[in-house]
Amino acid sequence: MYLLVAAGAAIHLEMFDVFSEYKPGSYNFILNSSMNNYAIYQDSFLHLIHHQSLYGYYWSEYYDLYLYSPSFPFLIMLFALLPKYVGVVLWCIFNSLALYYAVRLLNIEEKKKTFIHWFIIMELLISIQNVQVNPLVAALFILTLVAFEKKKIGLAALIIAASMFIKIFGIVGTSLFLLYPKKLKFIGYLILWGVLIFLSPLIFIPFSELMKQYDGWYTTIINLHSENIGDLSAMQLLAANLHFTLSDIGRYSMQGIAVILFCLKYLRYKSFNNAQFRLLFLSSILIWSTIFNNAVESPSFIIAITGVSVWYVADVKSKLNMILLIFALGLTSLSHSDLFPRYIRDNFVDPYALKCLPCFLIWIKLEYELLFGKRVLLQPLNV
Repeated sequence: MYLLVAAGAAIHLEMFDVFSEYKPGSYNFILNSSMNNYAIYQDSFLHLIHHQSLYGYYWSEYYDLYLYSPSFPFLIMLFALLPKYVGVVLWCIFNSLALYYAVRLLNIEEKKKTFIHWFIIMELLISIQNVQVNPLVAALFILTLVAFEKKKIGLAALIIAASMFIKIFGIVGTSLFLLYPKKLKFIGYLILWGVLIFLSPLIFIPFSELMKQYDGWYTTIINLHSENIGDLSAMQLLAANLHFTLSDIGRYSMQGIAVILFCLKYLRYKSFNNAQFRLLFLSSILIWSTIFNNAVESPSFIIAITGVSVWYVADVKSKLNMILLIFALGLTSLSHSDLFPRYIRDNFVDPYALKCLPCFLIWIKLEYELLFGKRVLLQPLNV
């Protein structure tokens, strides 16, 4: 099913370009292309090897800006060398199956894995339809926990370093290392892998050019943070529904409070050896890194909704949890699908960032349970 969803969505996108009313290569064709994100990914590798800035505007190739690190082109390299209409299908399949197999590797019951697979598939489709890298990011968060659980410290560090150079908030994955022994070994490996990935573009470009590329990345990310395009974050949720203007100070303040709340569960260090605690910790990372991301858009919520599904299978079963789960399915996963009335989405869901609301409520409940709940920490995983 994951294979069919990914391939079907990618081919469907291609049909929009094939039957576009605009001339291929024209500005209107590029502006209305359904595969714009893939064009950004693919051309990043070509720009790198041709010594062009990764962070400029290339209106003849795609609209919008490249937002990833100078090392990201290595991930897309094998796809970029293929014809566009072949590469985009394989890229979508790669992202879809990466998340599928990451869930498969979780040390939980088979029926719980099946539940996660089916629960997140609608959000996966939304992300794939936008040719996003977010399913891979969600997979990397999960694989980090899997590597730690299997005591593969070096592998866990590699996965975190790789995710950081795909999307900067991948650094949140480092929060897991405090739950496990051999912390200094992990830090050493993280520095090693981080330096190697940081310098990897030197295969194609000189050091001085690489530094300019990283400067361009930094500037682009800072500017994006100030623009807040497509913001469906928890900060926007609170500002829109409590009717106050969200200034930069207010945004940073709420993010700071969110960091403190996230870190409070480290006070339960005696629970670090509890498998359920660690699984719920993972779900907290997946949700937190999405809803407190300053520029989170609808396709990013595959990360948060994966966290919601992990929370549900790991937590104690209750009517409240079931209600919150259904709420997340209806408002988060379905609100940006064709099953949801467009009028409600355009006039209420998006302006008030309501897609974030179920995930925000679940995250608050989850943090409370991790910090104070005794039943949660005693509940077996049944693995």
